[in-house]
Amino acid sequence: MHRKNIADPGSAQSTQRPVSDFVGGDVRLCCLAPGTPPVHVMSPPISAWLGGVVCAVYVGGRVPHWQHESWAYAWLLFAALVLMPLALPLFEEKSEGSPAAPGSGPLLLARRLHFPAALALAVACWLPPSPLAAAAALPWVAWTGLLAVIGASRLKNDGLRRPLDGMCADAALIFSAVGGAWTLADRLAYLPLRFEPAIVALIAVHFHYAGVLLSLFAGLVQRELWFWRFAARVAVGVVLGVPAVAAGITATQLHWGTSLETAAGVGLALVGMAVGILHVRIALEAKRDGVTRALLAMAGASLFFGMLLAALYALRATATFTPWLGLPQMRMLHGTVNAFGFGLGGTLAWRRMAKGGAAPQPST
Repeated sequence: MHRKNIADPGSAQSTQRPVSDFVGGDVRLCCLAPGTPPVHVMSPPISAWLGGVVCAVYVGGRVPHWQHESWAYAWLLFAALVLMPLALPLFEEKSEGSPAAPGSGPLLLARRLHFPAALALAVACWLPPSPLAAAAALPWVAWTGLLAVIGASRLKNDGLRRPLDGMCADAALIFSAVGGAWTLADRLAYLPLRFEPAIVALIAVHFHYAGVLLSLFAGLVQRELWFWRFAARVAVGVVLGVPAVAAGITATQLHWGTSLETAAGVGLALVGMAVGILHVRIALEAKRDGVTRALLAMAGASLFFGMLLAALYALRATATFTPWLGLPQMRMLHGTVNAFGFGLGGTLAWRRMAKGGAAPQPST
């Protein structure tokens, strides 16, 4: 049964899907399909805590100082080991009259396979670029490929009848495979179009954060603010902006000029800042509990600041007022606020929203 998108404000009560339609619970036993045995799935918080330990070990053993190139791999591992297990339940959907929507079965399988694949990625990042490191990265590449298949199948099943927030989530799943492919190229020391190694690694990180998390959150914001066309336009801008930035970087590398990269980078930064503002807008609603509102505000403010840095960096070819903002500074400043403030804060906030993070009602 296909869900309807909102076409008429007067029908909002009957057609709008609440955030709780995305299952944010910590599922431990689930079924891939009716009649199949239950599948054990690690609790997302436990997986995230274990992943955080692995990230800490990596930083302690492989990151000598804050300007080192290995910071990029630290943020990649943080996305893979900490943020992805927390965000995956937000992709699950309920449908009326059936235990799970089309694609939920494979997504539950992805949740089961996530932690081994992410651990293999940690091994791949620990090793120097080589065929051995690339082989260690293959489970993660295959896992992100599974996510892309899920997203593509959902789009194929529902087509244009699929709500915009669902399309954003599908795009996020597909973008994850692009991040996986660039991760494989980096670990293999393969330099497409003769990109610098640092750029290859940062493109992989870009698709894990902007591609997956920003697209997902933009869709969730649009669904929460369904009555505001601006939120819908921002969500579309994010989904189009992520590949546009990659195309702009490619155009620059092919010596076609820097205009496309500058325009795409600034454009994605602007819609990203808008997503941050909309997070704060939702945080101001008194119907949310204090912790959820604080997390939403933190995610919004961090995203706004991180995207402001991205806009300044995108303008580096045409403006000289930020000579201090190079790749090392972007890796540390932009990466830190994206990982902890936007990524972790936003994921925790939307998980609480999915579980019904409403403010306590006064007793009467």
